[in-house]
Formats: sequence, structure tokens, C-alpha cells
Amino acid sequence: MQKYSNDYSLVTTENEHYSEGTKTKHTFSKFDYDLFDEEKNTVEKIIRVKKITTNKNEKWNIIENKKIIFVVDGAKISKKEREFLRTSDGFNFLIARGKIGIKSLLSLKKELKKILT
Repeated sequence: MQKYSNDYSLVTTENEHYSEGTKTKHTFSKFDYDLFDEEKNTVEKIIRVKKITTNKNEKWNIIENKKIIFVVDGAKISKKEREFLRTSDGFNFLIARGKIGIKSLLSLKKELKKILT
């Protein structure tokens, strides 16, 4: 059994079962049943947002399948926008934009202004 509690790595549990004299191994994952489209037989992308806070700055990393696809630097956005991104709605906004694809910080800021006004 593998468990990683401090990061966003995959949590798996392995169970061994014996049936008719043969040993089978089952791996259960928190992502297996949620992100697999049975009709298309494809695995969906995993989009996550991780907030990194340093002494004077905040950054939001938008991650797709363990690869950072965009970084929002808190120093380059307004205080009102930073406060919004700290909320759960802000995280959901970044996840939705990550699924669509973020072209630039300017396009992200325009979308944020639409929501905040």
C-alpha cells in the first residue's frame, strides 16, 4: 500500500485475492473511476491548482498530469484578483481555465475582470 499525504501524488491501495488457485492483484486508485470515459475508452486530463506562498509573494501553479502548464504570479495581478483566487471559487475558476487552455496572463486577467465586475 502506497500513501503520500503531503503532496498530490496518486494514492493507491493494492489488495491480493486468491480465486481458483490463482493469485490476482487489484489496484484501487482515487482517479480510476472518476476520469475514465468508458464510451470513448480514454483517460481524461487531471487538472490541479497549487498555491505557493512565500514571504512576499503568492503564485498559483496550474498543473496538468503532473506538468505545470501555467503560473499565475500574484505580483502581476491586483489585490482584488488575488483575494478572489484565494477562495474556492477562484480555484475552480483556475481549474476551468486550465481545462480550456490559458493563452496568456492578459487573457486570464480579462476573464477575472468579467467575473469580479
